[in-house]
Amino acid sequence: MSNAANDLNDAFALSEAENPKAWRPVVLTGFIVMMLFFGVFGVWASLAPLGSGAIAQGQLQVSSNQKTVQHLEGGIIEAINVKDGDIVREGDVLVRLDDTRALVEFELLRKQFLTHLGTKARLEAERDDLAEINIPKDLLSAAADEDVQEVIAGQQRLFTNRISARDSQFGLLRRRIQKTREEITALGAQQRADARQYELIQEEIEDVRGLYEKGLARKPQLLALERTAVQLEGSIGNRKALIARAEQTIAETEFQLLNTQERFKTEVETSLREVQDQLIDVRDRLKAARDALDRTRIRSPQDGQVYGLRFFTVGGVIGPGEPIMGIVPLGDTLVVKARIDPADIDVVEVGAIASVRLTSFSQRTTQPIDGKLLSISADIVEPERGAPFYEARVELDRESLAKQPELELVQGMPATVIISTGDQTLLEYLLAPLVRSFELGLREN
Repeated sequence: MSNAANDLNDAFALSEAENPKAWRPVVLTGFIVMMLFFGVFGVWASLAPLGSGAIAQGQLQVSSNQKTVQHLEGGIIEAINVKDGDIVREGDVLVRLDDTRALVEFELLRKQFLTHLGTKARLEAERDDLAEINIPKDLLSAAADEDVQEVIAGQQRLFTNRISARDSQFGLLRRRIQKTREEITALGAQQRADARQYELIQEEIEDVRGLYEKGLARKPQLLALERTAVQLEGSIGNRKALIARAEQTIAETEFQLLNTQERFKTEVETSLREVQDQLIDVRDRLKAARDALDRTRIRSPQDGQVYGLRFFTVGGVIGPGEPIMGIVPLGDTLVVKARIDPADIDVVEVGAIASVRLTSFSQRTTQPIDGKLLSISADIVEPERGAPFYEARVELDRESLAKQPELELVQGMPATVIISTGDQTLLEYLLAPLVRSFELGLREN
């Protein structure tokens, strides 16, 4: 076998040596083909545009800010009415908290408010000297409520008792005045009678004295008459003193009556001011308690879709101000919140075309979604962990999304964004490292 191969090589060598020009056409043809290939490739590489882009990672979001559902006071979970992905309407109850404490506080303040309201109406009736209480509209509108009925009945009883006690006290003083006036009238009549008797005795004394001087009357008779006159004069003086004392008593009693009336009115007005202040305070606290009771029903702040639910256990405890879930608005434009490498910031610009791949879906069956760069942060973002970046927002094209209706997009989905930075030829791409090397290498410093 080896000998046969050697014989064949020797034959070819002999043939080439005998006719060297026989291979030139083959070599020339090969050279021309190679030149044509490299020529066509060079022309194509220098003219054919190739797209270039900056790659950024991000997450799917809605264009407007989503609402975070929180609770001011926190509490114990009584029921959870939604799950991630549910569509809710504004005002729908998402979570129900245990309302025992809030309800007790509300009912306590409500009873205080009703009591103060009834007390205020009673005091106003006492101040204005009315025959009955004018029931406020707030109480009349809830007259079927047992608590309201109890308040109205209690204030009516208290009003009747207080007015009765007041009138009894005033009546006692008025009767005392009336009795004293009657005594003055009687004393006046007695005084006038004594005065008349005194006048008559004086006339009789004059007559008897005349007779006595003539010797026609006895002296004891004259002295008896004069003694009677002195007694009448003393009686008249005593009546005057009694009348003066009675008039003083009337003045004192009238002053006491007036003072009692003023004291009653002042007491009512003071109590009215106090209850008005208490009513304002309790009304504010009642409003706060009603709000706290209403907040035990955690409602959706807007129409949207539930995402990021953090609590799943009935009986669990929600802390004050702790996020419970998020509500993504319905019908909002979808955007990708992307992180651009600082090295690429000089080649990207707002309005650039972008291609978005949602990495949660199969890359074999899911087509990239067209998008547009909406904004770039003015300054670099330096997170506590990870590399710094520029934050960008890329809007997804609705028509491009509509071509893949089977995609169920959820807030927070990861995405890879390729932001177009322009076109360059393959030759420019291949020569770029060499050009940069020359630019750096041909500098002295």
